[in-house]
Amino acid sequence: MRTIAAALLLATISMPAFAQASQETLAVSVASALDNNPELMSQRRTRAVANETLEQARAAMRPSLALSGSYSALNDKPGQSFALPNGNTFPPSGNYNRDTAGLEARQTIYAGGSLAAQRREARAGVNAAEAHLTGYEQQLVLDVATAFVDVRRAEAEVDIRDTNVGELKQQVQAASDRFNVGEVTRTDVAQAEARRAASESSLAAARARLETVRANFERLVGRPPVQLAEPPPAPAIPATLDEAVAIAMKENPSVIAMRANETGAREAVGVARGSLRPNLSVVGNAGLTDTYVDNSYQDTSVGLSARLSIPIYEGGLLASRTRAAKLEADKARFDAMAQERQVTALVTSAWHTVVSARQGIEASEAGVTAAQTALEGAQQELSVGTRITLDVLDQERDLLDARLDLIDARRAEYVAVLQLLAAMGRLTPGVFAR
Repeated sequence: MRTIAAALLLATISMPAFAQASQETLAVSVASALDNNPELMSQRRTRAVANETLEQARAAMRPSLALSGSYSALNDKPGQSFALPNGNTFPPSGNYNRDTAGLEARQTIYAGGSLAAQRREARAGVNAAEAHLTGYEQQLVLDVATAFVDVRRAEAEVDIRDTNVGELKQQVQAASDRFNVGEVTRTDVAQAEARRAASESSLAAARARLETVRANFERLVGRPPVQLAEPPPAPAIPATLDEAVAIAMKENPSVIAMRANETGAREAVGVARGSLRPNLSVVGNAGLTDTYVDNSYQDTSVGLSARLSIPIYEGGLLASRTRAAKLEADKARFDAMAQERQVTALVTSAWHTVVSARQGIEASEAGVTAAQTALEGAQQELSVGTRITLDVLDQERDLLDARLDLIDARRAEYVAVLQLLAAMGRLTPGVFAR
């Protein structure tokens, strides 16, 4: 019994700490999404495919070795044969078996530079796939973080509106009491009841929005949100817009991917040109043919040869492929330039959104303070008869709007910072691990 009592006492003492520890942090939500998101898993497989493409390009530059063999049962009946001193005939007749074995080694010496260009093209493909994967990961981090703060914001809205409904119920009761003693008219009571009904309707809508953002969170993370902790402070951003743009030009995954595509397109031109040039390879082979009649019918061969292939006329096909590769390289270059401009615009927009959101927080905080003061003054004036019920209801509505504006401004500032970091290419999961 003492042991049980001690355990219950320890559990009671530790309950607040356990509840605090059980809250899910933003870092945990992001890590869970990165581990379980099926679309991200697909992107990782795409990255692995690019690695295999590079390995295939490397393999094309290495020697190849092939072993071949055959076994056959024959029945020959030659029209004419000659007797041999050993008693057999040539060619042999009757049933006999034959097996062959061959070994061939091949090494390309010169391929017009196409193999080296193919390897560099594959390397550029790996870089592009890695950049796409990084970009997708950062977009997922942004989506999860946005969903996280959206749930927190929706929960705060429900709490604020629920509190407002409770306050309006008190206003309805107070108006009814004053009506009963003849201090106000039925109109005052009706106005209070109308505001309460509207507030209850808004609360129901807020709860519906909360369920919507909770469902979005579960879609991204793989489980519903339960006791989400306060998110960490918004990460730091560069001091100037020019610095943010410069970072984006170096680290934005989309820019890196487009530049890698441009490099790969240039190397594809080398691959196409290589098909117009001579191809030289060395081939070595060894073979054995054994006919099971006697040991005199066993043939062996060993050879080494150089093979040269020079394209003469292909109906214009190879030249057309080269021109097409050059056009693709030009297109990739222009695509990279367009992506750089788009990212510059994206960073600029996100930067000014952050600035605007931070100014909005200051204005909203001042608005809440002013609305709170105005409500307290209206309530005091109502008690002495210099204000009517509608004035107090209006001030309560203004305070409600100010509180909602404040949580919207804080959410907007937090998300804007994350969007700026994503545009810069620095929205990694580590920014929340604090």
